[in-house]
Amino acid sequence: MSRFTKDTFITFVAKIVQLIIGIGISVIIARSLGPEGKGIYSLAILMPTLLILFTQLGIGPASVFYIGRKEYPIKEIFGANIIFSIIISIIATGIGLIISLFFAEKLFPGVNREYLVFALLLIPLQLFFTFVINILLGLQEIKKYNLIHIIRSTIYLLLIAIFLLWLKSGIKAAIIAGLLSFFFGCIILFICTKKKTDGLSFSIKRNLSKNFIAYGSKSYFGNIATFLHLRIDIWMVNIFLNPTAVGFYSVAVGLAEEIWLVSQSASIVLFPKVSSEDNAKRLKEFTPLVCRNILFITFLGALVLFLLGHWLILLFYSKNFLNAVIPFQILLIGTVAISGSRILMSDFAGRGKPIINTYIGIISLVLNVILNIFLIPALDISGASLASAISYFFLFILSTIIYSRISGNKIKDIIFIKKSDFRYYKNLIFLNKNKYFNFSK
Repeated sequence: MSRFTKDTFITFVAKIVQLIIGIGISVIIARSLGPEGKGIYSLAILMPTLLILFTQLGIGPASVFYIGRKEYPIKEIFGANIIFSIIISIIATGIGLIISLFFAEKLFPGVNREYLVFALLLIPLQLFFTFVINILLGLQEIKKYNLIHIIRSTIYLLLIAIFLLWLKSGIKAAIIAGLLSFFFGCIILFICTKKKTDGLSFSIKRNLSKNFIAYGSKSYFGNIATFLHLRIDIWMVNIFLNPTAVGFYSVAVGLAEEIWLVSQSASIVLFPKVSSEDNAKRLKEFTPLVCRNILFITFLGALVLFLLGHWLILLFYSKNFLNAVIPFQILLIGTVAISGSRILMSDFAGRGKPIINTYIGIISLVLNVILNIFLIPALDISGASLASAISYFFLFILSTIIYSRISGNKIKDIIFIKKSDFRYYKNLIFLNKNKYFNFSK
C-alpha cells in the first residue's frame, strides 16, 4: 500500500475519532445552552476565527509548501512561524478589541460584548497551534499531526463536560474550555515539534520572510474567500433573523460538515504530497483518482445521512432542534460537491498556484452572499442552506473545468468512478502490499 494511502487512512481514522468527539462537544453545548445559547456561543467564537483568517497572511500553507520544496532549514521555519504567530496575534487582538467595544451591536446583534471580548483570548493560542502544526504537516508527520489534533479535541470534550454538565456553567465557561484545550494543545505541540526539528532558530532570513509572504499572499485571499463561503451564512442568518435561528442553523451546518471527514483526510495529505512530487505522470494520474473516489464515498455517506437526518437530530439534540432537519438535508447535497473541490484546490496549492483558489473562491463567495440576501428573508434558515448548496456546486464545477485544462485530464476521469478503482478498495481493506496504485516515490 502506498504512503499516501496509509497516511490518508490514518487521517481518515483520526477524523472519525474527531467526528465522534466533535459531535459529543456539540451535543453537550446544544443541550446545555439551548438554541439561543448555542447561537450566541457560535457567534462569539466566530469573531476570533474570522480575525485569524484575515490576518494570518497564508503563513501556514506557505510553511507546508516550502518544507516540501526543502528550500529552508526546518529550524528556521519553526522559529519564523512562532514569531509570525506572536506578531499577528497582537494585531488581530487589537482589531478585535476595537470591533467589540465600538461595533459589536451592529455586527453581532444579540451577543453580549463580554463574550466577544473574552473570546479574543483564543486568537494567540489558535494562531500558534495552526502555524506550528503546519510544520508537522509539511514534514508529512501525519501520525503526530492527527494525534495532537485528537488530544486537543479530547481535552476540549472533557472540559466542556465538566463545565456544562457537572458545574452547570454557561456560555463563558464553554469559551474557557476552548481556551484551556488550545493552551494544553500548544504545549504538547511545541514539545513534539521541537523534538522533530532538533530545536528551533529565531533568526529569520529576509529571503524566507519575503517568499513566505509572497506565496501566502497568493493563497491569502483564497483562504479568506473559502472560509467566508463556508461561514458567512451563519453571520447573515443572525443579521436577517436572530441568535436562536443561528442555534438551529449551526447544528445543521455542524452535522453536514462532518461528511467532509473523507475529503479533509485526503486533502490534508494531498497538499504536501503534490508539493514534493516531481514526476509529472504520477501527478497527472493521482489527483483525479483521489477526487473521483472521494466524490463517490462522500455521495454514499450523504445519502445515508439524508435519510436518517430527522432521527439523528432528534437523538443527539432533542426535539428542540428539529427545525434544523430540513436545512441539514439541503446542506448535505452541497457537501458532496465541495468535497470534490477541496481535493482540486489542494492540488492547485501544491502546484504553487494558490492564486487559482483565490479567484474561484472570491467568485463563489460573491454568489453565496447574493443568494443569501434573497433566500434567507424568503425561506429563513432553509434559504441559507440552499444558497450554500448552490454556491458549493458552482465552486466544484469551476474548479473541475480549470483543473482539467491545467492537468490535461478529461472531466469524466475527474468526476466519475471507474471499475478499476474498486480494486483500490480491495487492496485497502485487505492491506494488499502489491504495486497497484502505488504512487509513493
